[in-house]
Amino acid sequence: MKFDEGIAKKYRQSIEDAFETILEKGNARHRRTMKLILDSKMIVCVHPVSRVNASGITGVVKPSRLNDRIESERMSLPDAFDELFITIAEETIDTGFQRGCEGTFAHENQHAFDFAQVIESFSNADINPLSIFNPTLYEMEWEAHLAAGEYMLQISKDEYLDEGLALMVLGRGGDGNCFVDHDGIKRRLKESYGLELNGTLGMLASQMLGLKQR
Repeated sequence: MKFDEGIAKKYRQSIEDAFETILEKGNARHRRTMKLILDSKMIVCVHPVSRVNASGITGVVKPSRLNDRIESERMSLPDAFDELFITIAEETIDTGFQRGCEGTFAHENQHAFDFAQVIESFSNADINPLSIFNPTLYEMEWEAHLAAGEYMLQISKDEYLDEGLALMVLGRGGDGNCFVDHDGIKRRLKESYGLELNGTLGMLASQMLGLKQR
């Protein structure tokens, strides 16, 4: 992983601390993806929310270069991460502090993992067409919200749990303990993203990235 140029020291430190905490306190899902990212050349960027238009976004650095690689190479999962970036909004760190930084990366890291799987499968499509991985936006957001909810439970501090409850990612049982709320995530995806399992599923991952199948 490498940082984009010009990131303020306070943002860089916050991100480094978040990555260290995810490795230390995340579950197997979080740790696996975090290790892949840290061992890759994936770029981490920080920009104002006016430019990001979200708390964080994940994508391909240069789609044309990636399509050339897909056409000419057999790409592994680590290779695929080299083509990706994650951008976090300055305001996510300024207002959400470490909770916001960690939560955003728990979410966006899962998107990066899914995109990397898509890239890997596309580069090997001619020899293994049945293994094509190309989830819908609904499927990707479902997994990312699960990853974020699982992370909030791993940390298990009130500020993390309260945010999860507010976002409908977590629920609270009669015993007072929190859990990943699947029904709440479904409501959130419908109300905030306009996505439904039996309705609008959104674009395919390959369309989001502008990829061409080998």
